[in-house]
Amino acid sequence: MQTVMVRGRVYNYSHTIGRNATGGPGFRHPVDLALGGNGVVYVINRGDEFQPCQRVSVITVDEEFIRDFGGVGTGDGQFTWPTAIALDGDENVYVADEWLNRISIFDRDGNYLGKWGTPGSGEGQINGPSGIVFDGNDNIYITEELNHRISKFTKDGRYISSWGSEGPGEGEFNHPWGIALDGRGDVYVADWHNDRIQKFSPEGEFLASFGGSGEGKGELKLPSDVAVDDEGDVYVTDWWNNKVEVFDPEGMPLTTFIGDAEELSKWAQEAVDANPDYVKARLRVKSLEPQWRFTRPTSIEISEDGKILVLDNQRARIQIYQKESDWVDPQFNL
Repeated sequence: MQTVMVRGRVYNYSHTIGRNATGGPGFRHPVDLALGGNGVVYVINRGDEFQPCQRVSVITVDEEFIRDFGGVGTGDGQFTWPTAIALDGDENVYVADEWLNRISIFDRDGNYLGKWGTPGSGEGQINGPSGIVFDGNDNIYITEELNHRISKFTKDGRYISSWGSEGPGEGEFNHPWGIALDGRGDVYVADWHNDRIQKFSPEGEFLASFGGSGEGKGELKLPSDVAVDDEGDVYVTDWWNNKVEVFDPEGMPLTTFIGDAEELSKWAQEAVDANPDYVKARLRVKSLEPQWRFTRPTSIEISEDGKILVLDNQRARIQIYQKESDWVDPQFNL
């Protein structure tokens, strides 16, 4: 277990979930996740042109596979290029599709309920929905990658407001992606090609920006998602740099996660044990350390009990950390 202690915070690496699979217990190019009740996790799989398997995987943080639903196509309940997933207050599942420019809705068991969304750049239309999140009133914020803006709708698709335009200035965006809210309802946006996080009021008033282009501590290159914990600390999946940057509420860098999956997940270990050739191949590798690290992390979520779930796209898994709330540094009498 890897323990990180920094400025009064303590993080422990916990475990890893997942393996590469086109169905059942595993993921294929997972791009986003959402947390339900009782440790349930919903993961959207994007698939690819060689192995189309666009679907939602439903699992638990203890690596139990529950079900998957969805499918490839343009029909009701199907996906073409899914990008984001979120749950409303009733734990209905909303999935954004950037190709179809629509939001599809399912119940928690995967039954299709409906859809909404009109493609375009006008008021109330959407173009390239890339991130979605609900506020406390069950209204939904959508980052529109191709319209370079944030739009707000009721959960049944009625337009409320929007803000933003293309550019590098305050309140402007260049292909925004992930989005999150803090406990006060302020909005955080992963401004993908501007290499930064922008913070806004619920009404879209610019409040702050942090990050900046680079590879060092507190710097970002193509940030894909953002999350905020109950103490106001901000977590960013830094897609290009293969890391997670953590900032304090004022935007000052705290620490960096690079991935700590020294042990395979349960599902991956089962697959290796079932194939003697896999076992032999792993024994021939001089160092397995590259396997431990993040490779193109795309999404991050934080549970109410402080679990930090990082979706590792290219390695088809979730690495989980725990932020400790009652850590006591043991005393050693020498």
